[in-house]
Amino acid sequence: MTQATNSWKKLAAATGAACALLYAALPTAQGADTQDTILKNKSVTIGIHNRYPWGYRDEQGQAAGFHPDLVRAAFAPLGVTKIDFVITEFGALIPGLNAGRFDMVASGIAITPERCKAVIFSEPDLAVGDSLLVKAGNPLNIHSYDDIIANPKIRLTGGRGTLNSRNALDAGVPASQMTYLGDAQAMISALMAGRVDAVTLSAPSVAGLLADGKLEGVERTVPFKGLVRNGVPSMMYTAIAFRQDDDALRQAYNEQLARLKADGVVDTLMAQYNFTDEDRVSEAVTTAKVCAGEF
Repeated sequence: MTQATNSWKKLAAATGAACALLYAALPTAQGADTQDTILKNKSVTIGIHNRYPWGYRDEQGQAAGFHPDLVRAAFAPLGVTKIDFVITEFGALIPGLNAGRFDMVASGIAITPERCKAVIFSEPDLAVGDSLLVKAGNPLNIHSYDDIIANPKIRLTGGRGTLNSRNALDAGVPASQMTYLGDAQAMISALMAGRVDAVTLSAPSVAGLLADGKLEGVERTVPFKGLVRNGVPSMMYTAIAFRQDDDALRQAYNEQLARLKADGVVDTLMAQYNFTDEDRVSEAVTTAKVCAGEF
């Protein structure tokens, strides 16, 4: 039994204070329907995109990852233990959420001003940067997006709709040098086959792939300089996504997220999935500010 599981048990066995907090957050305004249904049925459906360490199926076929475990811990005090995880391509997560395929998205999705027009986000839970995978030995000596821009022959791949791909374009990588693929496995296969020269993913995703021990012939570019805005390295602030009319559910989740941070459960999950103190969100960073383009 993991430390995170113990934390869920402690939360579920605690006094009714946490439940009272969440039930007190129930509004009578528009958007209460999804939350009411979840609480009534003790069931919630979550969209994930099958990538370590965000949200994925483990070897036993069970949903695992930082965000699925975080959602379990948040809903445990309410007795919402039936959590169905639906795997889809990353670029289909927000459309699927708005189409009603799932109630929330919990899979390493980053807050961006553009996405804030389509969905609403919880407060951020992690802050991570980009990283690159290249063939072993880094034959093209790639250590930045600038290196890719300087060599028109370098071909970069990233996920469809990911912030990592957007960062590469914003850094100036020409669209003609970009290829978009559905998942990390497809990107690595393209890299190994020589169809691309580098793969852009979040730093934790790259670390997780290399930690598996089964991936050979590739390496992480170290050091790596990603997108820089106004002299500050661009970070990906991840959060849980909700439909725009589900502000009640978002508010209730934020109450629990604050509690989980205070109780040390978020720290436990960060350690479990190989995140570090560098991935901790500054108190100055809020969803409203990220949506406004301030971070």
